[in-house]
Amino acid sequence: MRNTARKQKLLDDATTVRNLDVSGYRGSARALCLDYGDKRIGTAVSDIDWQIASPLKVINSHGCFQEILSIIDGYSVGLVVVGMPHALNGGNAGKQREKVEKFVDKLACLVTQKFAEQTIQIITWDERYSSVEANTLLSEVRTSKKTKRTCVDKIAASLILQGMLDALTSRDLHIK
Repeated sequence: MRNTARKQKLLDDATTVRNLDVSGYRGSARALCLDYGDKRIGTAVSDIDWQIASPLKVINSHGCFQEILSIIDGYSVGLVVVGMPHALNGGNAGKQREKVEKFVDKLACLVTQKFAEQTIQIITWDERYSSVEANTLLSEVRTSKKTKRTCVDKIAASLILQGMLDALTSRDLHIK
């Protein structure tokens, strides 16, 4: 069952990457990833060349939009990637997915209003296993429970973003 979910994830990711035009961003703008949760949002940002994702910070979900808009402005973001929950079998993840969709819709409206002169794309990216991987990484480096709790969301965001960046790089290599 897990192999089927993994194959579907790769197909979904390939479709998203195939349709994504980032040619105008590399070298001049960054990608920002948001791992939305009911209490916290993990954030990560790419380097200017879109090769490496780095954890940024964890922000409170309540009243988060002003801080997100400030990050977009301060880091010259051209693409916002929001982790989208999927069921492990590739299906709909229910209520949490609906919450993320509402979050993305509101963020898109606010970004369009604030950055009307710029083109900032917002996409969703499969976030399956990102928190599990983040917890595993933090366990491997033997972090305390308190540190793990404060870092896991931004580490998960960086894993989501790195997956998207790797898929873009892979796409670019196959096009040549």
